[in-house]
Amino acid sequence: MAAGLISLLSSMSYMELSSRLPTKGSCYVFSYHGLGELAGVVGAVCLTMEYGISGAGVARNWSAKLSNAIGYHPVLCHNFKPFGQGCDEDHDYYYDPIAAVMTLLCTWVVARGLNMGKIVINAFTFAKIILVAFMIVAGLACWTGNQFDNFAPRGAPGVIDATSLLFFGFIGFDEVCCMASKADNPSKTMPRALAGTLIGAALFSGLAQFSLAAMVPYTVGMQSIGFEEAFANKGLFWARWLVSVGELVLLPLVVLLSVLPQPEVTAAMSEDGLIPSIFRRKNREGTYVQGTWLCGGILTLVAFAVPFAVLWDVISLGVLMSFNLTNAALINMRYGNGGALRKPWVDVLVWLLMITTCIAGFTFNQGILSPLLEEEPVITLSVVFFGLSSACALAIMGGIRFGFETRCDMDDTSLFKAWGVPFVPGLAMFCNFFLLATLPWMTWAYFSALLIVFFILYAAYIVRPTTTKVVARSVIEVVMDQSSSPDESGGSSATVLA
Repeated sequence: MAAGLISLLSSMSYMELSSRLPTKGSCYVFSYHGLGELAGVVGAVCLTMEYGISGAGVARNWSAKLSNAIGYHPVLCHNFKPFGQGCDEDHDYYYDPIAAVMTLLCTWVVARGLNMGKIVINAFTFAKIILVAFMIVAGLACWTGNQFDNFAPRGAPGVIDATSLLFFGFIGFDEVCCMASKADNPSKTMPRALAGTLIGAALFSGLAQFSLAAMVPYTVGMQSIGFEEAFANKGLFWARWLVSVGELVLLPLVVLLSVLPQPEVTAAMSEDGLIPSIFRRKNREGTYVQGTWLCGGILTLVAFAVPFAVLWDVISLGVLMSFNLTNAALINMRYGNGGALRKPWVDVLVWLLMITTCIAGFTFNQGILSPLLEEEPVITLSVVFFGLSSACALAIMGGIRFGFETRCDMDDTSLFKAWGVPFVPGLAMFCNFFLLATLPWMTWAYFSALLIVFFILYAAYIVRPTTTKVVARSVIEVVMDQSSSPDESGGSSATVLA
């Protein structure tokens, strides 16, 4: 529920931007048009973490479940030894051909076109809801004891760590934004779809966790446990097999939903001239077939070789970073910098807000709260930095709110307007950075390495003399141009953010 509440703060920015920019690309498009080209590239990396890479991770998880069910692990450890001699169920450092095949099959479904995807997705989604509802009801029926006697046994640190890891379950509303170009009347349907997705994810996820905790009360030294093992411990072997088979049948839906928006992201980047044109080529049905197979091929290799243990934290990092980019983009767009740099000081203040909330979130987590929870002395320097950065962040938000006028259409009743801008997006950025501070430094190293690779490929392509760069004007830029005078907007010579 904590993860859901923090996601709710950022979802307001997604609702308004998806209403104003109903196009493919989600965080990438928001970052590109609100913060600039380089921020757009970072946003694309974050979305790749959320979509394609998460799908590859789920494919490996599905493969592990299948192997456990059949009692055979057709994998090869990274040290080229058989399963159990350098890799096991808890440390999936192995090459996984089954996960690769699953990712490739989902790529084929997406390449066939959205109509086929809709049929598959709707059928699997309905079945998934039924399965989760069964797990919740059956788990509550097995409720033993009073779980509130030992509520949150690891205390606040455990709750915080779990919250930072559970954002994988809330990437659905971001994915809805990525498919906005295919929606009817997106200015109205997108905010409703986002709200419904977020509420549904929080409700089902929270109830499932509560049900599992009620069925298996905490004992000292216990390891993590899933529904299958919990039902088996209660003697409900039929329920165990029902859940196991159900997940084997339905987990491919998650892989499919993760692969589905990835070609939309690369197509948006291609239309902006950041990557080759092959990614935006469509067939007669409007499907990015070539881009889908190129993305799917890379994801298949990731599913084959990269451990889920490595991917999990990196996915959470990508989700939280994309939230922050979207929050910052909304503030910049609201106050005049949608698609073109009309208010340079607002742009500077938004980036300073990003920096100060980052410092505040990290120092509060690592230097104040963590020592307090571990009954250790608080780091004095962290208190100083937290106080200064928090005061600066509040001053920046106040300066933006009361020092500048909004430069977009706030009278259009068909558009959703986020509440409390820039204060609510600023609070969301602080909360996201606070959770980012809980992730291991190796996770940041993996993400940084991927980011460097993206920037190298981007730079290598963008500097080619034969490259013709296409800078797409966004919907919000048109609104800005209409609502600004030539003197205020810089006329037709406004500089595109870069």
